Amino acid sequence: MDSIFSNFLNQVLDESKAFVTELDSYLAEHRCKRMIKPAAKGYLVTYTLPDSGKSLLNFVFRKGCVKVRVYAAHVSEYENIIEAFPEKTKKEIATALDCKKLTGKTCSPTCPAGYVFVMDGVKYKKCRSMAFLPALNVENNPVIRKMIEEELRFVSLNI
Repeated sequence: MDSIFSNFLNQVLDESKAFVTELDSYLAEHRCKRMIKPAAKGYLVTYTLPDSGKSLLNFVFRKGCVKVRVYAAHVSEYENIIEAFPEKTKKEIATALDCKKLTGKTCSPTCPAGYVFVMDGVKYKKCRSMAFLPALNVENNPVIRKMIEEELRFVSLNI
């Protein structure tokens, strides 16, 4: 384990260290590239997909905790997984910013647009940067892992 990853891991709560370490190994096995940059409140850790170089997830420090931003391009194919998030996390997803492009407004021309998905019977059109940004904790971690596994499965199918 390199020193910058160790420094990042030291800032992760003890309850999530094993999760982060196992996820890092899983992503390395699937040829995802890890990049770590110092940020104002910790580190920005980015994992990119093999071949395309598109971001799969980021670990970010927000409001005293570590969160993971999952770029869930195929979320509409596995909506049942996001139903497993605890109610607090579902509320954060539901109140995240709506996608400007998907709601007919103007956004950055480089933005690829957000996600359309159904959660708890409600259809959402959420910003890709803000939709899936849950805090690491024992309730969220298994759901986050399943989301990432599904994203990698869809990428391997070249969908």
